[in-house]
Amino acid sequence: MFNTKIDFISKKKNIFRIDNFLDSKIINQIYKSFPKIDKNQLTLDNNFGKYGIKDDQIKDNDELQDFKNIIFSKLFFNFFTKKFFFTNAFSQNNLLRTIKYLRKPVKYDEKNYLTDFLFSKLKVSCQFSFIKNMGGIKPHVDSQTKYISLMLYFPDKKYNDHEYGTTFWESKIQSHSGAHVVDDNELLNFKKNAKVLYKTPFISNVLWGFLRNNNSWHSVEPINIDDNYVRKSININFIYEN
Repeated sequence: MFNTKIDFISKKKNIFRIDNFLDSKIINQIYKSFPKIDKNQLTLDNNFGKYGIKDDQIKDNDELQDFKNIIFSKLFFNFFTKKFFFTNAFSQNNLLRTIKYLRKPVKYDEKNYLTDFLFSKLKVSCQFSFIKNMGGIKPHVDSQTKYISLMLYFPDKKYNDHEYGTTFWESKIQSHSGAHVVDDNELLNFKKNAKVLYKTPFISNVLWGFLRNNNSWHSVEPINIDDNYVRKSININFIYEN
């Protein structure tokens, strides 16, 4: 159904990749059926040129059904929650959160109201992401509700966008709120005191992933590809609901 051979880029930061993640037929289906948007929706003044469409906003797209069947399957859920269960809990640098995360993960739609507090209820979400040429995402740490982030890239065959991946940062700054670095002076100071740990190449059919903690800083740095270029990716997130 999907490749499960994980290669760690950084065990310290829990960054990993899975090559040839999906069958090429499914990747081609996604390429062909990637949601269309009006490029006028993408402006650098609005969310730094970033726009997203959630999977439940896409109607009548049968070509994407095989992909959805995989990422919302029990097999997909169990693979990632079992693989990273202890790593996730003990990488939080927070005793109360570690205790909370040591509860057994179960899918959010498995409702058992009398015993819900004994389990970590996780919801899997999927977003089709678009970023305008020269757009990006400022350095940030995800919200504490994030369990794991997974990314699939869809490079444009017309352009050389190999460098438009995700940048991971080594920083001493702790972030508990999930806020982005926004102010220009703050951004300058952040980059002055941080260093690039790793930058993912923007290549097809590689699943990139990482676990969230208070130091998991990452960004998408702006690159000038072409005025008509739009960066496309799929973000799959496991989110704590309790």
